[in-house]
Amino acid sequence: MHMRELLLSGRCIRALTALALVLAGSIATADELQDQFDSAINAIETDRLRTARDELLALLAANPSLNRARLELARVHYLSQDYEQARIEAQRVLDDPNTPAGVRTTLLAFLAQIDEDERRNMQRHQWTPSVYLGAMYDSNVNVGPDRDLIDIGGLPFVVLPDSRETSDWALVVNPSIAHTYNPNKRFDSGEHKGFFLWQSEAGTYYRSYFDEDDYNLGILTLRTGPVWVVPQHWRAWVGLQADQIFLSDESFALYTGLNPGATWQVGDATEVTLEGVVTHRNHWDSDEEGRDGWYQAGSVSATRYFNQRKFALNGGVGLISFDADEDRFGHSGPEVYGGFFAEAWRNGVVFGRVGYTKYDYDGDEPGFNTARDDDEMRYTLGFGHDIQSGFLDDWSLQGSWVYTDNDSNLSLYDYDRHVVNLGIARSF
Repeated sequence: MHMRELLLSGRCIRALTALALVLAGSIATADELQDQFDSAINAIETDRLRTARDELLALLAANPSLNRARLELARVHYLSQDYEQARIEAQRVLDDPNTPAGVRTTLLAFLAQIDEDERRNMQRHQWTPSVYLGAMYDSNVNVGPDRDLIDIGGLPFVVLPDSRETSDWALVVNPSIAHTYNPNKRFDSGEHKGFFLWQSEAGTYYRSYFDEDDYNLGILTLRTGPVWVVPQHWRAWVGLQADQIFLSDESFALYTGLNPGATWQVGDATEVTLEGVVTHRNHWDSDEEGRDGWYQAGSVSATRYFNQRKFALNGGVGLISFDADEDRFGHSGPEVYGGFFAEAWRNGVVFGRVGYTKYDYDGDEPGFNTARDDDEMRYTLGFGHDIQSGFLDDWSLQGSWVYTDNDSNLSLYDYDRHVVNLGIARSF
């Protein structure tokens, strides 16, 4: 469940809690009983749900008619997304003939909310097709697929430029389908409960240039792996990914790899992410076998949200290393970036990013008797707008500008590049 939805549902629970205070019934009024109840409430309010559950269960074991404690227990189960137990406890209060009529009305609304959330969150299989259609302007086609612009599991991929620069337009299509399998398996994580998912995705990316068709790019991607989620606290994943790459409509390379990572929510407005990549690159053409090898990368990043998550700043640092069969293609170096995201208008967002990557190559470049040493700066600006009416209703208009400035100690590899994308996208 998204955080906003959970907070909205929390209002329903708070209303139930207020109403439950009238359910005194045969509740004892001893100070120690009130202290136990207050301690459980404090645990709920401070997000110590496991402690609250244990205290309320102990309280009810000794006082089974304490309906206001039972209603708080239903609240704890609901916040833990244990919908079955939340329903059981709420139903027991509803079935009590001493429950006032006004409370019954609110309890019926709560039970309906449980049913709705359970249907949405506990579906075994969720399929999400999506598609992107757009046009692209490339000021320097000869650079080939750029190091990071085409996201192949976050991996660099480069076809070296020649000494001339040629601009061209291209058509881009990117259909995909994602699948989430939810086995309804839950686990304890400190004070909270988490759930396990298995997520998979298959997609195709194709870029067709109008004139420079030697640089047409196609990518077939398959990705699958487990995900562990503790809502509002952390999530972790391990992705197995394979990318079959086509260049000029011919098989160029197969990348297979592993992508583990984890994100922690620190407080209400900060997230920290650790992520790694290990990939083997295999090129089909024997002339490219020197580019075969293992690519590794690791990074740590942070995102800080402001104004109810309508604005965010993010940044990260990392290390990359490519151990190629031929040293002249192998490289290593640090990377660093910073960016922002903002809701700029109704149904519209803007984003930006500045990144620096160092590429320190391992072997001498033929004809130069020295190894390459590149410094890449990349600047990105973009926007997205959700269309809410007309024949493109439910589609999103997306655009971006990416400028790359690669400064190399070897003039052959000095280049800059402007890439402009504009298209429409939709998830079904």
